Amino acid sequence: MSPDERGAQLRLEGEFVTAEPLLRQALASAEAAGPAARSGVLAAALNALGLLCKDLGRYDEAHGYYLRALTLLEREASADPDDIATLYHNLGGIEHASGNYAAAEALARRGLAIRSGLGRPEDGRLAADQVALAAILDGLGRYDEAERLYLEAITAFGQSAGAHDLDMAVALSDLGAQDAEQGRLERARARLSRAVELKRLALGPRHPDTAITLNNLAVASYRAGAIEQAAALSAEAQEILENALPPEHPRLVACRRNAAAFAAAHSRA
Repeated sequence: MSPDERGAQLRLEGEFVTAEPLLRQALASAEAAGPAARSGVLAAALNALGLLCKDLGRYDEAHGYYLRALTLLEREASADPDDIATLYHNLGGIEHASGNYAAAEALARRGLAIRSGLGRPEDGRLAADQVALAAILDGLGRYDEAERLYLEAITAFGQSAGAHDLDMAVALSDLGAQDAEQGRLERARARLSRAVELKRLALGPRHPDTAITLNNLAVASYRAGAIEQAAALSAEAQEILENALPPEHPRLVACRRNAAAFAAAHSRA
């Protein structure tokens, strides 16, 4: 297995620290190739490293890799528009993670428009673009439009007989988090519980993405008055993230804060 393939596999398994040197090796190899041969390969290596940097909470670094890859592909007449759409999706994700919702929306809509024109809805990427845009709209407080996009995407994922269970989990997790924010707590807990179940099946119980949804379920459970469950869920999520993410990663910091608050509330109950 090549360094880029092995690095990508490790990243998907949540082994971020182990994946990084392999993905950097793949980027160095792509950069060393001749200009005529390297644009697509180099863009792919840049995107892969950008994904990893986002996972590690290094958003500025990820943005730089994505933007460099996009610039390469937009200069290449033979570039696949699907790859360009993916980079707009990923750039929107960085702006979203950084709280720059207006910039995120513009990028996400650009990627969605490109993907919509390709006529390939069956591969799930169009629905994944809808989920990404919906999450940004949540940040902007446009909940009705976001919910419509989530539900459209969930319907699309459900038509593929399990082929997009992980994508379904992401959509359910985000929609469940929106439900919790809107006070629809039992619906939130049901959707988040299903998302946890799907992520555990697709990624395993110790994956950081599973832990992030566990943390969201803990928040919904706490707001619903299920303090003991909230404390247990947040403690489990924290323990997973402590072993997978850098100490100051924003996701870990938020989970650590929740776990402390829910444990304290449980001890007082």
